[in-house]
Amino acid sequence: MKKGFIVLVFVLLIALYILNKVSTARQLEFSVGLPRQFSLQGGAVTFELPLIAQNVSSGSVNIKSADFDVMSAGKFLGKALITSPVTINPNGTTTLPVKVTVSYFDLLTAAGSIVNIFKSGKVNLTLDGLVYAEGFQIPVKQSFDFDTKSI
Repeated sequence: MKKGFIVLVFVLLIALYILNKVSTARQLEFSVGLPRQFSLQGGAVTFELPLIAQNVSSGSVNIKSADFDVMSAGKFLGKALITSPVTINPNGTTTLPVKVTVSYFDLLTAAGSIVNIFKSGKVNLTLDGLVYAEGFQIPVKQSFDFDTKSI
């Protein structure tokens, strides 16, 4: 009886730990900085998009990687990747280096809507994908607006 109870308590503690980590990772809040370090290489435009992650919980979050589709006005623009592991401390903010790659073909496909967006004065980017944190895949879909005067 005692061994079974000890095993049950141990399993429950592990389950609570995992649920706490997943809950903490889901509570991350994201914002973005201005794109920087533009380059043209291999048939694509690449740049770094600083993704600022704020951990509003009391537990740290270990992000292994992330894979996002970058969209604007509903049009696919490219891929955004985080390839280096990052730890976000409790009640802290960390800037994640996200490498964005937009192929020339995708850029041409979305060119009409991009021109209209710049005319409107605001650029809207949506990151839609998965963050791999604490051994789990956490879906993230978040939109950000940029004033074209600041770009």
